[in-house]
Amino acid sequence: MTESPADRPVQPIVDLAAADAETLSEMGFLEPQPEPAPPAEPPLPGDDQEAVNEAVLAAAFADAGLPQTEADAAAVDRIAALDPQTVKAVAAWVKRGKKEK
Repeated sequence: MTESPADRPVQPIVDLAAADAETLSEMGFLEPQPEPAPPAEPPLPGDDQEAVNEAVLAAAFADAGLPQTEADAAAVDRIAALDPQTVKAVAAWVKRGKKEK
């Protein structure tokens, strides 16, 4: 009767090049690695940032030569609470209205 592959003893193959850093550290081949610091969360826009955002948007309206209506002022208040990158994108969009006229 023939032996099945599952019945034969198999020598485990250890390939140190294929091990991860944690395993190599446990085996004593590598110094323990420091834990990475968690990424810092971006700061939430505060009152100061909102004032800066409002100024950027007001300058965009003035540069485009567009008068601010009450609806625009309400929109500026909402947009000013967003992150600076979004505010800059909106300001660029408002300024682009000047070129299209």
